[in-house]
Amino acid sequence: MKTEDVRYVSPVTWVLRIVIGGVFIFSGFVKAIDPWGTLYKFNDYLGVMSLSLWPNLVLVGVFGLCALEFVTGLFLLTGSFRRSGAVLAALIMTFMLPLTLWIAIDNPVDDCGCFGDAVIISNWATFWKNVALSAGIIWLLLFNRLSYCLITPALQWIALVTSGVFILVVELLGYHAQPLLDFRPYKIGERLIESETIADNSPRFVFIYERNGIRKEFGENDELPEEKDGWEFIDRKELTTDTDHSDTVKQEDSKNLRIWSKDGEDDETGDAILSDGKEFVVMMPDLDQVSPATTWKLNSLYEWSLKNDIYMIAVVSGSTDEISAWEDLSMASYPIYTADDTQIKEVVRGNPGVVYLENGIVIWKNTLNAINIDDFLQPGAEYDARDFSYDSVKILRNICYIYISVIAVLIVLSFTPRLHHLYTPRRRKISDGVEKDAGQPSVNDDQK
Repeated sequence: MKTEDVRYVSPVTWVLRIVIGGVFIFSGFVKAIDPWGTLYKFNDYLGVMSLSLWPNLVLVGVFGLCALEFVTGLFLLTGSFRRSGAVLAALIMTFMLPLTLWIAIDNPVDDCGCFGDAVIISNWATFWKNVALSAGIIWLLLFNRLSYCLITPALQWIALVTSGVFILVVELLGYHAQPLLDFRPYKIGERLIESETIADNSPRFVFIYERNGIRKEFGENDELPEEKDGWEFIDRKELTTDTDHSDTVKQEDSKNLRIWSKDGEDDETGDAILSDGKEFVVMMPDLDQVSPATTWKLNSLYEWSLKNDIYMIAVVSGSTDEISAWEDLSMASYPIYTADDTQIKEVVRGNPGVVYLENGIVIWKNTLNAINIDDFLQPGAEYDARDFSYDSVKILRNICYIYISVIAVLIVLSFTPRLHHLYTPRRRKISDGVEKDAGQPSVNDDQK
């Protein structure tokens, strides 16, 4: 390619590198921040596809996808591994483009989850976004190698390893404890349950009862049937937004947690969540998947809460039989309520997850596995419930500073020889005896 062509191609290539690389980095990062949310989305896809995979294999796939997107974005943004970076991006889009087209057409899930809970866009917007990215990636496949890289090839492996370690640490912290950034409605420092009621009087839930093999649905404002008349409560379901029906309600980006009695019939939200006092809310979105090994830890937490005047309840998602089996297995003495599994997953990640409230305000959230109960049960140990918490924002800020500093050092080291070459030009003799300035870039220089 001629020199003037390289000078024309290079600015376009850099713009595409920045835009496409930035999208990949953002997409991989926000999914890595909340691996539980990404895992839930993976399981949604597997469900609509009627696929069943080993859970640990799905989890590895979640971690791998987040890391692949993030590292690919770094390659594009810095020009590292110029051929490999563009090829990786092309391979990702070869899979994502038809997938998002299918999602846009059939709408099997409401949100594709490409940006986690940080940015939610429509399925069609996701597809056209991928079309635009694919067009830019085709350009990079052709011309990416003709533009300079910010990190010299000799140091690119350090950027690769550092990026992999960084994103893995973010994922592990989000999975073991809680997301280092919370994009969901139930944030720390806010009330778990809003005191305001919905102005719309139409029902938000329907209750399903069965008698003699016949099932019937009842709204919240309907008189519910009596068991003595032969009706048996089966299930309830939440109404969602339907633009063609005015009798449905949905609160976008709002707190809509509803807590029900153990049998699922009565709304106990006001009684379960204290407006005055301290409270542990243990949440289990998949009761049948909770390990029996957690029973000792839950009972120990309950014992500690009693000694420290902290009210403790469990909010679970499961059938009546599953709840009864859990009570027999765990010998639970704490009150048990039920809630929709999706709402539980919005409040706290993990199975089980723990939310600590003071006067109804969220003080901290954590998975049960991340809480070291042993330390709190030591004789003579004096701890406050707030000691279970950690500053997730500070942790994320520190590891981001370290990561960005390493990348910045690599870029400076890469440009130091180039700056030296630019400001101290060497002169060499050519065959005809005429001296030529060796500091001027050539087409071949642009290709390095």
